[in-house]
Amino acid sequence: MKFFRRSGTLPLGVDIGAETVSVVSAAAFGNGFAVTETHTLKVPRVDADQLDLKVAETIGQIVRRLETSERRCVLAAPSTDLVTRIFCSPPGMRRPEAERAATLEADTIVDWPASERLVSLDQIPGSNEKMLLSIARSSTVERLIAIARAGGLRAVAVDVPACAWRRAVPEADAVLDCSGDRAELVVFGKPLGLTAVFPPRLIDERVAGHVRTALVQARRDGIADVQRLAILGSRFQYESIEALLRTDGYIISPVTLSGLEAPTWTFAFGLASWSIALRGLVAI
Repeated sequence: MKFFRRSGTLPLGVDIGAETVSVVSAAAFGNGFAVTETHTLKVPRVDADQLDLKVAETIGQIVRRLETSERRCVLAAPSTDLVTRIFCSPPGMRRPEAERAATLEADTIVDWPASERLVSLDQIPGSNEKMLLSIARSSTVERLIAIARAGGLRAVAVDVPACAWRRAVPEADAVLDCSGDRAELVVFGKPLGLTAVFPPRLIDERVAGHVRTALVQARRDGIADVQRLAILGSRFQYESIEALLRTDGYIISPVTLSGLEAPTWTFAFGLASWSIALRGLVAI
């Protein structure tokens, strides 16, 4: 894990998607930070074999518009290529021993080849023995880093999406991201939550049904009893899903940042706060 001084510019938060790219620039002030720039651009529609090139070119366009000279950045591993677990370290176990034990435990969690795993251990705030074990598919992480580099950026960390969402929407118990082709629900547990990715382009009734089932299951499994659900999406989609779920008793609200409702750069905002709000990550 890398640390940065609590003053001056911070690494950029960069949300790399197949449809859009968002970048947030921020500066640290005392124990908090302030957003100084936000940029979002759509990625041109191309064949799959040209997508990475176009995403890199889109990042490059944003980089040329940046007023800051900061080029370090924090990315996020896709939820579909990432597994997180709680790792309990016996009293007295040294860090190198814990890392070796975590690598062995990864063998029992994912069936990816060892060469395809990037394993990280991060201390959970407030706990001396419990750590967050993150296992990411290395080829995916390497691809994201290469895309960022081709766009003129230097990745210093790859974060766990649920941790970035929690920093971006701290007042909620869960967040439903409907901004992409796949809706994604992140339930904030203590300390480990639940992430559910739904099939692409579902109608709102189906999305609401999946959300309802996932929230009930999270309560049954003791992960979290969600009361407050934040939704990131268009006003039309928010109103539609809110109407479908309001009778379930949840307090539902749109994601709001800096007085803006459902900003496209919400997730990039969470990534930009990585270095001053330490939570789980995959360090590189």
